Amino acid sequence: MKRKLAQAAVILAFCATLIPSLLAQDNCNHPRIISVTGNAEIRVADEVSLTLGVDSHDKDLAVAKVDNDKRIKKLLTLAHAAGVDPKNIQTSALTMGPEYSDEKIPKLLGYQVSQTVTVTLTDLSKYEDLMTNSLRGGVNRVDGINFFVADPKKYREEARLQAVRAAREKARAMAAELGQTIGKPWEVTEQPDIDAQDVTANFGMRYKMPMQQEQSTVAGGEVTVRAFVRVSFQLE
Repeated sequence: MKRKLAQAAVILAFCATLIPSLLAQDNCNHPRIISVTGNAEIRVADEVSLTLGVDSHDKDLAVAKVDNDKRIKKLLTLAHAAGVDPKNIQTSALTMGPEYSDEKIPKLLGYQVSQTVTVTLTDLSKYEDLMTNSLRGGVNRVDGINFFVADPKKYREEARLQAVRAAREKARAMAAELGQTIGKPWEVTEQPDIDAQDVTANFGMRYKMPMQQEQSTVAGGEVTVRAFVRVSFQLE
């Protein structure tokens, strides 16, 4: 009996020492805080990439090639006149081949020559004129128009800072409503933007323009750079 009482006394002494320690640890790990989210969006577009093509058809392959070269040279001249750096002009595809009818026994209809040129504009003010003049000059296919940000890191950092400011203002307003003030930040976490896979806006994948099209029918656009943060502030 005495042995059992001694064991019980030891257990009580251990608990008396452990419980205050656990309570103190719990108070340390769970301070009085307020947690909020903040987000920001920046709309910007620094550059645009135009993927333009020319399709030429004729019964004579040589004639089709001459016509195609003439139109492509016109496009290159227009790009140079718009101040596009030569390194931003690239022939991305060239194909030549026969064309046949859809009859049971196909007949040779002629030949098609196709060239595709990618032009990157760093001055968006030249976009509309270059598009319009290119269509007038013989471009009859637009494979893609991509607006993008040349230096996405800079805008991501700017959006991130704006998101943090938004979170702080939200926390301050919520705390004031509760008769509190916010103190030092306890934890800051950046949340992934699941909707933004890349800072590139794609307008149109592939479609054909009429041969006599005289104006651009594709509107310009902006890229949205987003930032999301979660911030916890201590309450005072």
